[in-house]
Order: sequence, then structure tokens, then C-alpha cells
Amino acid sequence: MKMDPSTSDPIRPATLSVRPLATRSFTEYRLPFAAQTHEFARVPGSNFVLLSQMSDSELIKIELDPTSKEPLALQSFPIGGSCDSGLHGVWPSKKFPGMMWLTLQSENKLLLVDPGPDLATAPSIIQTIDIPEPGNGPHCVFEIGNRVWTGLKVASRQTGKYYVFWADIDDPTSSNGLYPCLNSPVFIQEEPTTRLIYVTQDVESSIMRIDVTSGETTQLPIPPDVGNTPVGMTTASGPLLGLWFTLAGNAAGGSGSFGHIGPEGKLQFFQLKEPMLGANAGLLHIADASTLDSGPALWLLSSSLLSPNSADALIRVRFDKAVTSVAGEEYISMPTQNAQVHRVVALDATVLVSELRTSTLAQLTYKNTVAGKWLPAE
Repeated sequence: MKMDPSTSDPIRPATLSVRPLATRSFTEYRLPFAAQTHEFARVPGSNFVLLSQMSDSELIKIELDPTSKEPLALQSFPIGGSCDSGLHGVWPSKKFPGMMWLTLQSENKLLLVDPGPDLATAPSIIQTIDIPEPGNGPHCVFEIGNRVWTGLKVASRQTGKYYVFWADIDDPTSSNGLYPCLNSPVFIQEEPTTRLIYVTQDVESSIMRIDVTSGETTQLPIPPDVGNTPVGMTTASGPLLGLWFTLAGNAAGGSGSFGHIGPEGKLQFFQLKEPMLGANAGLLHIADASTLDSGPALWLLSSSLLSPNSADALIRVRFDKAVTSVAGEEYISMPTQNAQVHRVVALDATVLVSELRTSTLAQLTYKNTVAGKWLPAE
């Protein structure tokens, strides 16, 4: 009779060398109270982040430590004619270095602002672009080449339809356009190879493709068996070349699904495998997490915004070299659940996450690992 090794030799030799424990942790920084803490972006070439609080139309300027990127101090500034102006979109300008684009959803305006050289200086408006009729409700804003784009998230008062708006930055009043779309446009990005524009439309669960040369638009519906509600989208280069987008799910939860669009224009889908957190994840936002050491990777933001069945967590997904399958998943839960985490921005070797419901900006830090390598937990 063979003896059970576990009883005959209860002490097994160590198979791993001693090593320090790698830690990942979030620090939450409380912002001025607001019902809706929305978009944020770093001011290029500076140690400032601008963050919008839509419910009272306040712009928060946050100073970061130059080395650690730890938030140090903040100052709040009203933007728009009243607390109901609907400040929402925040996006850095490349054409005007150091300047930032903002949207006033309720005032139907895009603003180009100078954030100011220090924390105490109020942002100054450099340019105002009015949304022409029948457009209504600029939500997120993006600068792509010589154009500024925005999805008009509110139905038109004149037609009842939804639109995507663009304006030539050098000639915004006479050179602009409106594209009819489905309900309702959120993120707008350019596929880097074909230069075609793609728009996520969350309510109708479809992505619109725009050929700006011909003016032709095409709808790419999300297959219901994969998921629904496309929201976040980002453009990537290198091994991740193309567009990546997330599916946020619905009131029942998410499906842990996200997708890619390459030069051929087809939707390619990936799904998280972890059964407890990944399978029900409603993925709201996305950012590039690739490094030279660890290869192609993405940050995915699982949010409780649409469903309490979706945990608030930051997920790092690592791919194989060919970017054909997911090679590893790492989950870092937010310390405050039901916070409705909203956006993720990668800053060098750290990450910032905004929490819509709790008036909070959270920073991810880690110890006992090389900054930026982010190897998945074993």
C-alpha cells in the first residue's frame, strides 16, 4: 500500500526563495464636496491636475509632488455663469501647450483655458466655441489634430436627435460640423493608422465610425452576448496599436468585457477570467499600462456606477506578445466601495482614479517592486 506523502512527510522543502512582499495600496484624497466628481487630466509640462465637479460647475486645481505625484494641495474655481453651467469635459491641448479644453454642458460651450502658473491663480478663458443648433449638451472633449471634438449628450431641442460636433481650432466659427449619432455619444478617438474617428454611444450600445474625408458614418453595434454600454476609449501605439474601449454593463452588472479596433475596423473582444471580480465587472474607463519591461498592458476601471454588482476596482491586464489573448490579470480593490469610480489617468509610475460619488481622488502606490514594472500577482 502506498503511503500518503502528506502524512509520511508533513514538512515539505521550500520551493521559493525568500523575497519581500509586494504591496499595492490606494490613498484617498478628499476634495470639496460635490454630488458629481467627473473628468480630470494632467496639465502637460506641469505638476498640476485639473478636475471637474459637474454638479456645482467647479474646477479643482490640484498640485502634485514632482517626484511621487502625491497630491499636495488644491484650489477650487467656479467655471461658467452659474453653479448650473455643467462643467464636465477636461482635456489637454497639444496645439496650445499648457492650455486645457473644458466643456460647459448646460451652457452649450467649449472653453480653451490657461490654468495659470501656480495654484492660487484662477484659470483664464482664452477661447470660447459655441455649439451651433441643433446641437446640445457638450459632454467629453478631445483635441484630435487641428480639430476639437465633443459628444453632445443631451437631445437636441430642435430635432430630438443626438450629435457629435467638431470645430477647426484655427477657424471654429466657419469651419465646423455636426454628425447625427445614436443616444448618447461619450468618448471620441482617432484610429492612428486609418485616421478614422470612432465614437462610443452608451445608451444605444453601439460605436460610430466617422470618415471625416467623405462624411460617411457607420454604426458598429456591440453584440449583446458579449456585453453592452461602450463608454471609455483610448488610442494606443506600439504593440497595442489601435483603439481600446470598455463595456460598462447595466443595472444587473457587467460582463468583464473590453474590446479593440484595429486598422481593419473590426471589433475584437476580450473578457476578464477571474470569476469573483472580473466576470461581473462593469468596465467604465481604460488607460495604457504598457512598459518596456512588462510588455503590452491596460488599466481597466471597474465601477459601481451602473450596478452595485460591479465592484470598484482598478485592474491591470497583461497580454501575450502578439496581443491576441490575456496573459495575466491583477485586481486592486478601491478602499471605498460603492464610490462609483469614474476615470483613471496613468502618471509615470503611479495611477490616479477619480470617485464620482465620494468627492475623492485616489492614488495607487506600491512597494518592494520596481516602479512601472507592475508584474501581475502570482
